[in-house]
Amino acid sequence: MRAFLAILRYDVDQLSRSWLVRIWVLLLVAPALFLIVVAANEGEQASEVLAAYIAAVLAPFSGLAVSVIATQAITGEAGVIADSILSKSVTRTEYMSAKIVSRMGVTLGIYVAVIVPFSYLIIRYGTSDTSLGGVTMGLLMVAMLLMFLAAFGIILSTLIRNVLVAVLVLLVGIVASGAALQFLDLRWMSATAVIYELPQTFRGETPIWDQIRVLTVFPALTAAAIFGSLWVFRRNDL
Repeated sequence: MRAFLAILRYDVDQLSRSWLVRIWVLLLVAPALFLIVVAANEGEQASEVLAAYIAAVLAPFSGLAVSVIATQAITGEAGVIADSILSKSVTRTEYMSAKIVSRMGVTLGIYVAVIVPFSYLIIRYGTSDTSLGGVTMGLLMVAMLLMFLAAFGIILSTLIRNVLVAVLVLLVGIVASGAALQFLDLRWMSATAVIYELPQTFRGETPIWDQIRVLTVFPALTAAAIFGSLWVFRRNDL
């Protein structure tokens, strides 16, 4: 447990000092401030502005940033991992668990820190056409998408040694599968469809059954990716 906490603290500290994370936060905050001013002065509908921000700003920037930090979790640290594990100072499970918690925790922390105040200010100063339940469910679904993306990236980091290749596989896989599932009308399994339908979700117009299915499918896939990464890492050669 002490090894897990030490690795967790170290990894979170490294991520907090990363220029990638700092630029990611800046790219999320600057457009958010601009949209708040626009919504306040132009009387824009809160559901449309909030959904547009997620689709045009948060999803692409966060998708790229999370893909990089997730696929870097194991890739590129082979020497450090081998020295630590083979010297018996830390087990494979402790090391991998700390990486999963730190990468997913930082992702979720940044998302919550940006989207919660932004949503509040947009609803307050824009034309409020949202429902509390709709906004809550919509933001929760987006959070589940980011957690799935991070978990999928982490398992790829245990399978692919090249970070750029892993990022490409992750992004292409998410977008292509989302488009295919949306075409097949399996919208509750499609990340792109969930984001596309956010305006209706924020207004409380999305059927509750569809929302429940999204909040069941993506957490299940995230859990499968987490356990899969632990299983693969235990069996990988160092």
